[in-house]
Amino acid sequence: MVADLFAGTGRTHADVIESIKGKLKPQSFKTGKYATIKNVTEHFPDGVGINVIATIPGSDPVLKDEVIIVGGHMDFMGRCPEFMAGANDNAGAVAVTLGVAEAMMKSPYKPKRSVMFFLFGAEEQGVAGSDYYVEHPIFPIEKTAAMFNMDGVGTGTSLHAGSAKNYPKLWDFIDRANQKYVHRIMSASFNANLARPRQDAAHFLWKGVPTISFGASGIRIPYPTYHNTRDVPALITPEIMESLAKILFVAITDMADEDTLDLR
Repeated sequence: MVADLFAGTGRTHADVIESIKGKLKPQSFKTGKYATIKNVTEHFPDGVGINVIATIPGSDPVLKDEVIIVGGHMDFMGRCPEFMAGANDNAGAVAVTLGVAEAMMKSPYKPKRSVMFFLFGAEEQGVAGSDYYVEHPIFPIEKTAAMFNMDGVGTGTSLHAGSAKNYPKLWDFIDRANQKYVHRIMSASFNANLARPRQDAAHFLWKGVPTISFGASGIRIPYPTYHNTRDVPALITPEIMESLAKILFVAITDMADEDTLDLR
C-alpha cells in the first residue's frame, strides 16, 4: 500500500522519513492518490480472557505473606500462531518468566517471600488482564513488594528498565545483579506508561506498586515487526533473554531474603 501511494511521486517513503528525522520538520506533499480505508469490528460480550498464575510460597512464616511478581503478557494480535507468531511481543517475556520459574523451583534455596509468576491475558485488548488482577489481587496490593514486567525482551543486545529511576531501591537490586554476574548494557528511565496504560506495568504503577518494565534493543531489524506477521522466532536473540532471566533470578532471590523490604 505504501509503495502504491508513493509510486509516480518521485519520492520514496524511506527518503521522506529520513528527511523528517534530519530536518525535524514536516515533509508533506500531494501524492495525487485517493485511498479508502474501512474497518469492521464486532463485539463479543461473552468473550473470556485468561491470566495464568503460579506461585512459589515463601519459606518464612511471616514474610511469605509478601509477594514479588515477575511476568509479561502472553497474547498477541491474532489466534493463529503460524500466521501471527508474536515471538518478541511477547513470547520472549513468557519464555523468560518460565525460565526464572524453572530455575527457582530447581534451586535448593527457597525464598523467604512468595514469588508469583504471572502471564497476563488480554494485554493487546487494553491491558485488561492486569487491570482485572489489581482489582482482584491474590495477595493484597499493600503486600505486593514489587513487580517486574517484560514486554519485547526477545530481540536485542541491550536492556532497558522503564520506571527504574522512580524506584531507585528496586533498581539497585537489578543493577547490582547485572554488574556482578551478567554485565549487560542496561539503561534506566523515569515513568514508563504512566499516563497511557500501554503495558501491564501501568496498572501496578497506578496502585503504587514499585514496578520496573523491561524491554530489549540494540539490533536494527530491516523491516517493521511490531504487531504484524513478521514478528517471528528467527529474529529472537536467545542470549538477551538468558541474561535477563539470570538478572531477575539473582535480584528476586536477594529481595526475597531481605528482613525488611520497603521499595516505595
